[in-house]
Amino acid sequence: MMGKQQANAKRNRLKNSGSVMPDRLSTNTALMKVFYQAQKRSHDTNSGKLLLVLLYLWLTQLLDDFFAQANDKPATVDNVPNCHRVRSSDACEAHRFKNHKFEDGKSWTYYARATTNRSGEKIFEWQPIPNSLIHIFKPFVSSQSYNVSWLTTIEKQQLLNLLQQKWRKPTEIEHFPAMRKQVFLTYITRCIRTDNQLSNLTKSLLLPADKLHHRHAAAYQQKNSEQIRAELFHAQDRYLNRLFTHANSLGVSKLLTLTFSSSSNIGRTKLTNISLLNNNAKRNIPAEITSSKVGVSFHNKLIGEDLEKYVDKSIKYGSHRLIREGEIVTIFRHLHDEITSLKPNDKPSHEAFIRYHNLCANHIALLFILLTGMRPTHAISINKQSHYDYRHTTVSDKGFQREITICRYLRQQILHYIKLQQQLSSTLHLTNDLPWVWCLYDANSQAIAMSAKSLRQFLHQRTIKTVPYVLRHHFAQSAVSSIIHKLTTHQIDRLMGHAEYGEHLGSDHLFPASIEQQNLFLNSLPARYGLRELKYV
Repeated sequence: MMGKQQANAKRNRLKNSGSVMPDRLSTNTALMKVFYQAQKRSHDTNSGKLLLVLLYLWLTQLLDDFFAQANDKPATVDNVPNCHRVRSSDACEAHRFKNHKFEDGKSWTYYARATTNRSGEKIFEWQPIPNSLIHIFKPFVSSQSYNVSWLTTIEKQQLLNLLQQKWRKPTEIEHFPAMRKQVFLTYITRCIRTDNQLSNLTKSLLLPADKLHHRHAAAYQQKNSEQIRAELFHAQDRYLNRLFTHANSLGVSKLLTLTFSSSSNIGRTKLTNISLLNNNAKRNIPAEITSSKVGVSFHNKLIGEDLEKYVDKSIKYGSHRLIREGEIVTIFRHLHDEITSLKPNDKPSHEAFIRYHNLCANHIALLFILLTGMRPTHAISINKQSHYDYRHTTVSDKGFQREITICRYLRQQILHYIKLQQQLSSTLHLTNDLPWVWCLYDANSQAIAMSAKSLRQFLHQRTIKTVPYVLRHHFAQSAVSSIIHKLTTHQIDRLMGHAEYGEHLGSDHLFPASIEQQNLFLNSLPARYGLRELKYV
């Protein structure tokens, strides 16, 4: 039984962000086998077109289930998409490509990427070809006619044959480790799953539901089309560049080159060599691609006789609950002012003192959610027996104990609240016998546990459209958008409490550098939200 649990824990960790990326050597070996198979057919087949379409399908994860589907129903030419070039003014639809020229006269190739909007509707957005493949795709797309499928029915069948036949190694790499074909075809998907720089929201748009490790993590984040596009552009380039850099170090560039002899003319088409490794480090890259504008997509419109450039419509993905960060700042500023104005004098009445205490208790509970990201339906106070000098605490969250780090500002406010409780006890002789550090007092002066419902009602009285759970969403969004203290996807998952079996409490102390970065982020939040020290007494 223990062996099964350990195996399950290990399997979960391997699927998590920050796990080991796919092996480069065996993946490069598979790539060389593909080029070798294409080279053997180059005398009577336009292998360059087949190879380019195969690279596109591989990059966009359209080959992930190729063999699984083939087992149920044999693949036919109908399963091979009609890739074709369109004008920059044409709509973005499935398997379309375009070259867009920028103001500096340089151009870049884009392909139509399928995605799903908030309504669950399938849409397409233009995605720039990654830097590592532009030297292949741009000249090829430029050479194609508009709205003409790149592959004929015969060539589609040749592509299917290339995918289905046994891939053999060139003799030069006979000793290299092999990789199963289906594993190679899922290389991009496996990179996305373990990529520690790619946000969970972007992963949710690129992976099917059964491949997502933390299914609900994306619901707490929000990004627009430009941010998703830029994130994917850099991610795809990382996945390819790690392979190509390794291949260059092996000295196997000729095995990743498709070479055509002078007699290799198919019809009237002159075939050019295709080299996957581009040794020219200084490529002709437009300024928009190298800058932060890489996420912006454009289209052209014919206005009269002039062709004018327009920015594509931006779509928001992810959390529906997020409100403007400025509204969160306003809520806590008003609470600060309310507490300051209601601070009792030397001899407050019994009812006024309890009312003031409850106001401060709700304030500390809201701060706890905002600055730790806790689920308000699971824990909105600290157990008196489960904290470590109010610097760390453990909470029960979805059936598991997890550690929460308390930032310096929040600890300071908790200590101020404890002083208020002590004054309440000495003045009104009220005690808190509950296991929770902060609580409420009812009309009978009895301590009662704070609940998610009571906190929601408290917040509703001050701002109609905001519920405490919004603060957890803002904590997640702050973690994703933090620039100075940038966090990895795994660190954000840990802070949010997104974990599968085998990823829970017990190993964080082994990674002090990771913990230090999280602490820096947590301690930066009070300044971000304009929180000031507030002495309750």
